[in-house]
Amino acid sequence: MSKTPHKSFVILYRSFALPLMKFIVKRVGGNQDMAEEVFARTVSAAWEGWNAFEHKSSYFTWVCRIALNKIADYYREEIHKESVFVAPLLEEIAGANVTELSPTERLALDELRASVRACIKLLPEEKKQLLFLRYWKDLTIKEIAKQIGTSERAVEGKLYRARKKLDGIIFQEHPELLPDYLKKEK
Repeated sequence: MSKTPHKSFVILYRSFALPLMKFIVKRVGGNQDMAEEVFARTVSAAWEGWNAFEHKSSYFTWVCRIALNKIADYYREEIHKESVFVAPLLEEIAGANVTELSPTERLALDELRASVRACIKLLPEEKKQLLFLRYWKDLTIKEIAKQIGTSERAVEGKLYRARKKLDGIIFQEHPELLPDYLKKEK
């Protein structure tokens, strides 16, 4: 790259940095750490793609589109990295075959289900609905997106936030359900 694009980028950066950060913070629910990470990834991608910008939109619009993609990437990474507890727990509870369990195991499963149900009841309605569709109705992300009229990426993000919220509620209301390694992390 020549020095002129770098200078132009720096000038534009100064004008879009604060509005871009506000845009990102709003879309990640005020999570400052996540917003800072997404902001850094967005600016880096914009810098690398500076010569590819085709002026079909304003520069700020282009950077916001990059930010939305980086937010989706972040959620996907977090889903794989941090859903080691809630998602498998929900899948196991929903799919448990009680006929294969001993009476003691059935009692333990019933208690576990009751505790998880109590925690799920504390979630906002939209989050309850998403978890129900995904883990009890066993719908795919694509099917959920079609049913609620949004994109698959939006569903992934909403499910991620629902699982994180449920994880927090379980930690507060029923910490005994958490595996030992998660109790230490929290």
